[in-house]
Amino acid sequence: MEPVWRTGSGAPVIAGRYVLQERLGRGSVAEVFRALDVSGGPDVAIKVAADNSDKQHQRIRDEATVLASLRHPSIVRFIDHGTMPAGTYRSGHAYLVEELALGTSLSEAVRTGTSSPDEVAVWARSLFSAVAHLHDRGLVHRDIKPGNLMLSGLRRSPVRIIDFGIAARAGAAMEPGISSGTVHYMSPEQAAGGVARPSWDVYAMGLVLLELLTGTKAFPGTAVESLVARTLRSPEIPESLGPRWGNFLRALTAMDGGERPTAAEASVLAGRLVPPGPAARPDACPARSARERRERLLAT
Repeated sequence: MEPVWRTGSGAPVIAGRYVLQERLGRGSVAEVFRALDVSGGPDVAIKVAADNSDKQHQRIRDEATVLASLRHPSIVRFIDHGTMPAGTYRSGHAYLVEELALGTSLSEAVRTGTSSPDEVAVWARSLFSAVAHLHDRGLVHRDIKPGNLMLSGLRRSPVRIIDFGIAARAGAAMEPGISSGTVHYMSPEQAAGGVARPSWDVYAMGLVLLELLTGTKAFPGTAVESLVARTLRSPEIPESLGPRWGNFLRALTAMDGGERPTAAEASVLAGRLVPPGPAARPDACPARSARERRERLLAT
């Protein structure tokens, strides 16, 4: 893709050091660009709000506050935030600077269907460790999906969670329906518009793992069809995945949020699915022990 501005073209500098390069992605509320650090540091990602409303400025500030509070190798690192200066692309719009995740998203891994269960187990352990770190700070991501999970190619953090734009405090009242997340990965209670709970993220991660292992969404169809289906039944877990994966996925996607393991417990349980070897090193953020009843359920 052609850069927005080429280095040396007199492009305006953002935050005193960054020059926008190619666009990496575009959504309804923001665009994300690679940016060159003219001071010699590594390239970064700059997220620019799509409109100049007070709501979008607040959303960027909120996301910056959340990211700045997190320190985990599997969570993209916060760098800076501000307002696009005069003479730049989308002058006056809010922006967020964060670590550039160089790999592809897990959406691509689903599309290519090349992920082995062993790889998925490694990713699951790291991702649940990162989600536990978030939950320990009283926050819920609310939009766990393949497109927000990036491969890094690094052993210590093979995957990274990005896009905390709609993260919220646990217990906060949310707007009902699909506006509070991505419909195909919502828990039944998130779809019903309840207050934000850590168990939402656990359920969503369970659907992501199931999709990685099977290549298909657990609840396909239109937004309405998908939402209705999950309020009536649990996702179907193919017997071909085996009892260990089956028990794990059923626990993650239990209809009752109280029956799901915590993210920290899920990280421990995912670690049991990781084959022995270099990839089996513990994560930087150790997970707590699972409760006895869940241990019995998932020990098979």
